[in-house]
Amino acid sequence: MKTKSFTYIQSIPNGSGAIFFYRVKTMSDKFAKLRAVQSGQTPVSAQQNARFWSFEKDGDIMGTIANFNSFTHPVYGEQHTVTVRLADSNELVSAFLSEWLQEGMNRKQAASGDLILIQFFGKQAGERFNRYHLEIEKAARSEIF
Repeated sequence: MKTKSFTYIQSIPNGSGAIFFYRVKTMSDKFAKLRAVQSGQTPVSAQQNARFWSFEKDGDIMGTIANFNSFTHPVYGEQHTVTVRLADSNELVSAFLSEWLQEGMNRKQAASGDLILIQFFGKQAGERFNRYHLEIEKAARSEIF
């Protein structure tokens, strides 16, 4: 919770010359981020300080699943993301999930703590959609806690 404090000085109106010091603390709305997520203004993944992962720019993703999120985009509707802690750098990144990736995650029962590899192959000649390869390695329950 962030606080700001300042000192306000005011003379007594009757002219006695006495000076009063007031210390006022102003608190920011500690629920502002959560309210933005609730109203659909901000994707949940943005609240975790995770960098957005672009398969086209960043390539394959390999690491440990931190969590899954969804939010409603004003144009594209409900969007699903996976937040991953990268194996090589320990960086937290968030990637949008295509319908194919979502279905693969569901089929493999992917969960927080599982190891994940998403290989990106892009669009092949004559195709409209990107190709991916998904691998999930289930975490032992003792590794999660």
